[in-house]
Amino acid sequence: MLKCVQNADLPPEVAEYVIVDNKSADTTRDVVRKYKDLIKNIEIKYIFEKRQGCNFARNTGLDSSCGDYIIFLDDDVVFKKDFFLHYIAAFKEYPSHDIFGGKIVFPKPDFELPNWIVTQGKYHRPMILVTLDKGDKNSVQPLNSEFPVSINMAVKRSAFDKCGFFRTDLGLSGKKLLPGADYELFIRFSSLIDSWIYVAGASVEHPIKRFQARKAYFRRRLFGVGRISYRLGNFQSKKKLFGLPLYVIEFTLKNMALWIKYTFKKKPVESFFYQTEMIQYIGCMYEHFYKLRRRIFAGLIILHCFDYAKVYDIIIIYK
Repeated sequence: MLKCVQNADLPPEVAEYVIVDNKSADTTRDVVRKYKDLIKNIEIKYIFEKRQGCNFARNTGLDSSCGDYIIFLDDDVVFKKDFFLHYIAAFKEYPSHDIFGGKIVFPKPDFELPNWIVTQGKYHRPMILVTLDKGDKNSVQPLNSEFPVSINMAVKRSAFDKCGFFRTDLGLSGKKLLPGADYELFIRFSSLIDSWIYVAGASVEHPIKRFQARKAYFRRRLFGVGRISYRLGNFQSKKKLFGLPLYVIEFTLKNMALWIKYTFKKKPVESFFYQTEMIQYIGCMYEHFYKLRRRIFAGLIILHCFDYAKVYDIIIIYK
């Protein structure tokens, strides 16, 4: 991304670039030092954050920045020269709005995707293969069912002053694939803010890494999605088992049946999709019994069978 910043068009002295090194063990510091000498149109701040977790890094970046608008970007995104100009124009066009988000495109990877991954349509997993496209024009979007994504979004500082920073117990952190950071933040924002601005021209490409294109990674991520959905959602029902809504068990079994069905039909996309749908509901069950400290039930039935969310194909192994 530093190369993109180096080539970006920016009016003089309108921005600072805060790089938060989240306890990396590579040469990040040296790379930043090199680009500090090369990039003359923007001030670069380098900060080392020893507490691992994307939200520790984001909050540290917030504390260390001084602008009225904060643009969040992941380190692996790629964007064009006019990227920042589109955000700046949107800030001027919609001065009363606090939240902005740009287009996110999934580029073709430099390796062959396995046959169970799709990048669009019903069986696409947008929380892993992240995409966002609301068209080719700026537009006002309701802040309810779909939000901007923190790999390419901008937030007015005053919104954080009113609603608070990112929760550090959520978000991806090292090997802990417990998502929900963006979702929880926008739940808080939506209590005071009813819309956000889609900035069509502020487009980034966000690739998938080779290690992410594995079933084990998808299983662990989607198990975490189930946990966070249950933790933050309002799962209510008159029919319960040990306090757990029975429909959670029903949906788990339905998706298990579909997983088995499509496995026998040798349809890898559908088979893995429903397997991971089942895993999300198992994540809900885990979270429910974890919260209630029902160690015997949760430990012996869920954790033992599914091996802490790695979830081996214990019923049918299909490659």
